[in-house]
Amino acid sequence: MFYPVHLSLFSGGFISSRFGFQGATVEPAYFWGRAKVDVRPFYSDRIRLDFRGLHLKLEMGESFLKIGKFIPLDTGNLFVNPFGRGYDGANLTLKRGEMYLAFSVLKGKPWVSDSTYYFNPLGTVIGPGFTADRYVMIRRIGWRAFTFTEVTVFSTGEGLFPDVSAFNPLLPGYLYQWLYGREVNVLWGIGWHGKNHTLRLVVDDFQYLPSWLSIVPPTLGVRLSGKRGRFHYDLLWISAFTFANRKPWDALLESTAYGSDYAHATFRISAGKGNISPLLEVGVKGEGRYRGVFKEPRIGEYPPFSFLHDPVRVSPWVGFGLSYGDLTVILGYGEKENSVQIGKFFLWFALLGG
Repeated sequence: MFYPVHLSLFSGGFISSRFGFQGATVEPAYFWGRAKVDVRPFYSDRIRLDFRGLHLKLEMGESFLKIGKFIPLDTGNLFVNPFGRGYDGANLTLKRGEMYLAFSVLKGKPWVSDSTYYFNPLGTVIGPGFTADRYVMIRRIGWRAFTFTEVTVFSTGEGLFPDVSAFNPLLPGYLYQWLYGREVNVLWGIGWHGKNHTLRLVVDDFQYLPSWLSIVPPTLGVRLSGKRGRFHYDLLWISAFTFANRKPWDALLESTAYGSDYAHATFRISAGKGNISPLLEVGVKGEGRYRGVFKEPRIGEYPPFSFLHDPVRVSPWVGFGLSYGDLTVILGYGEKENSVQIGKFFLWFALLGG
C-alpha cells in the first residue's frame, strides 16, 4: 500500500522527501555543509544529491528483511550518523514478543592510505594511495528496555570480498578476532530505554585477558538523555580513541565523534500548552584532540587517562526558539552542534517527519 510523502529537514544538513509502496521505500535528499562531504556532485559541485533511503522491506509477521540503502539501527548517534545519507547493505530482524535479534551488514566509508603500512588483512605492505573497502557489521539483541549491540569494522583490499565467516549473524566479532588473529575493530553498546529517559554506554576494545587491561585499556563513551515534563536534557561524553583503532583502516569512520574527545550538555525548557510552544535552550560543548593531531598510541604507550586532552576548546551557547508539532526552530548565540553558523550567531532547525 502507498503511504504519503514525509518531508524531513535538518540544519545538519539535508532536506528529503520519503514515500513508499508495498514495502519499497524511496527517500531522495539534497545535502549541504559537512553532510555533503562524501556525496558526489550532481551536474554541479553545488548540487549534492543522494538517497537516505532506497530499499525493499520484506515483512514476516513481526520479523523483517531490509535490503538496499537505509539508515542503520538506532545507535543514539554514537556509532553512525543518523542524519546523513543511507548506507548500502542488508538488515535482518527477528522479533518475537518483547525480544528481538537484529543483524546488519553495511558498506562503510572507504579508507585511503596516506603512508606505508603493513596491511594485516592481505598480509602485505601497502603504500600511499592504497584504497581499502570497509564493512560494518551490527549485531544487536534486545529485550524489553535493554539492548546489547556489537559493532565490528572489517576491512579488505579494494574489490576483494571479506571472509564469508565474518558475516555469521550469531558469531561474536571478538570471538572471530581471537580465533582467526585478524585485526578488526570491535565495539560494544549497552542501552536502556525508559519511558522518558535513555542511557547508552559504548565500550571500545574491551580486553578479555586481564594482562591487557593496563597496556590497551578500554575506552568509553556515555550518553544520557530524556525529559521530565517540559524539561529536556542531553548529556554526552566520549573519551579519546573510543572509535579508533591501532590500524587506521579499522577505525569507525562513520562516527561523528571519531578522532577527538568530545562532550556536550544541553538543557531545554518549553512553555505553553498550545500547538506552538516557545522554548529556551542552553548548552556547552568541549572538544580536544590528542597532541593536536589524532594518532592512537602504540600498545603499552597509552597516556594516563584524562579528558579532555589538550588542546581543549569549550564553546557555550544559548538559544530561543519555537516548536510546532515535529518542527523545531532555534536562533541563538554561540556554537551549537549541527547548526547553520552566521557569524557568532546560529540557526538550528529540525523537521523529522514520519
